[in-house]
Amino acid sequence: MFFPTKPVLMVMGNHDKISGQFQQVNQREYNYYQQVRNIGIFFVYVQSGLDANAFQFLEDNAVLGYGADHIFIVVHHPVYSTGGDGSIESISKKMEQFIDSHPQLKFRAQFSGHDHVFAAFKRGQGYYFVNGAGGGGRDTMRDPTTYAGQRVWPADELHGPLTYLDEYCYGYEYHQDSWLKFTRTEVNFEASKIVYNIRDLDTGNILVSYDQPF
Repeated sequence: MFFPTKPVLMVMGNHDKISGQFQQVNQREYNYYQQVRNIGIFFVYVQSGLDANAFQFLEDNAVLGYGADHIFIVVHHPVYSTGGDGSIESISKKMEQFIDSHPQLKFRAQFSGHDHVFAAFKRGQGYYFVNGAGGGGRDTMRDPTTYAGQRVWPADELHGPLTYLDEYCYGYEYHQDSWLKFTRTEVNFEASKIVYNIRDLDTGNILVSYDQPF
């Protein structure tokens, strides 16, 4: 994610966690909340099998974000994804439960990496973005409608709702767009809406924009 006028803070991922030297320079906990003016951001280390502390942190600290005008959640493993590892149903359901059980949070979007693709999902009024732009090559896009359940889609992009096949396709009915590209999500605040510009890091061009009134 990229906020043009706000500081960018990091969240831990599996490549960072593996590094023995990373902890020496890490100035924050694995899970923390940061508010910059009227924007609140939860940073949590969510990865399959290692998410219990992250979701407990969210529950214990949700009240910190009640006064913010905009709430974003940054995680490592996607809540929904068309990339190599796909969605992890247990993680997806925990995040859905957290957001649904705290209507006081003005949730806008969730940002993640891990899968090396771009993907956008929209559940209710909230957006879920995957920008896996580092740590390896591009993933193969996954779609259960082809290759008899192998979830391999031999093309560079996907658009619109996709078919549910197994737990790794959880949330595919919320799918908006996917590209087999390295991207960044730029978050721009306007008078009564947020505009998310998805920029192709290879060409510098904007692939697509999403408007979110508030």
